Amino acid sequence: MIDQALDHLETAYKSRGLPPIRPAEDVDAVLAEIRAEIAPLRLPPELERFWQRVDPASISVAPYPHPTDAAFALHCWKSHRDEFPGMTPRLLFPVAYESHGFLFVELEDGRGSGGPVFRWAYAGSPYSLLFPTLSAFVDLLATMIELGEFVHHQLETHSYIEFDPDDRWEDALSVRLSAAQPLHHFGHVRKLDEDVLAWPEHWLLADGLTPEKRRLRGATTTISDLLQQAATGAVSEGTVRAVVTSLAASAAGRRVAIDDGSGVLDLWCPAAVCTYGPRIRTEFEFDVVVRPAPDPVPDWSPEQREAQSAALAQDMEAAQAAALEIYAKAFLTTAAAEATAIRPIN
Repeated sequence: MIDQALDHLETAYKSRGLPPIRPAEDVDAVLAEIRAEIAPLRLPPELERFWQRVDPASISVAPYPHPTDAAFALHCWKSHRDEFPGMTPRLLFPVAYESHGFLFVELEDGRGSGGPVFRWAYAGSPYSLLFPTLSAFVDLLATMIELGEFVHHQLETHSYIEFDPDDRWEDALSVRLSAAQPLHHFGHVRKLDEDVLAWPEHWLLADGLTPEKRRLRGATTTISDLLQQAATGAVSEGTVRAVVTSLAASAAGRRVAIDDGSGVLDLWCPAAVCTYGPRIRTEFEFDVVVRPAPDPVPDWSPEQREAQSAALAQDMEAAQAAALEIYAKAFLTTAAAEATAIRPIN
């Protein structure tokens, strides 16, 4: 179906005098890299064929966000997986990106997933189910082009083409989605909460979040007992139930303070265990290992105050200098303990 849809799109572009859609070039290597990186998940045949057929950059008249090339899509997918686990499910692979917004195509997991197209953006948004397949997206775009749903703008310094000036795209895609529903795994649902706690079961399983890994185990010790044992020079470990009272984040992980009522623990949470959190002022169950005789916790509150004060005074140089000091204290020193698993209470 994707070949028919792309043929339709190329014909529509030509009939309306738009710049031609260029064929793809040199994509075999990056597609092979994608296959290896996402395994055991698989690219839906339509998504792979899309990148084999056309240069996405040449699809110049299209809705937001615009299609992107396979190499950039892989870069984004790996960044989300490795640096921000839990932000987007591994089953969703980018096919379009523009100004913080994505279109994703669901990958195949061997259990019946694969194909639906979702829209999502940074800074908090639901996953909006738009199309049952990538070919449905391309075919509707071709139809809109055929109908002349775009306008040329000529300015003094440049010209550009605006797609869908009368805002008909959203209604048109809604009609097509209704005709295709119910969809496997999603039924008639059109929006899914971005919070990992609300993900469908097959998204969780693809991220390795099996029911066993999500099941609460109960606290086996307290922070006070762990710190007392560590003070004797011994490694101490166990499971605590605690609230996050402070947090500093980087791509490598989260440096947090957690409080269970018996004491406060300085804890490093590597990115690999941060799928469910931690989040400030939220309670979690932590499996932790406390180093023997840990160093005192660095205090970066003076630098935080300095950064805020400098930013308010629009002294960006001073604010940046304070931010670098915060980073050094939070991420270039060793925390008293390290988390090996984090499970949400709710």
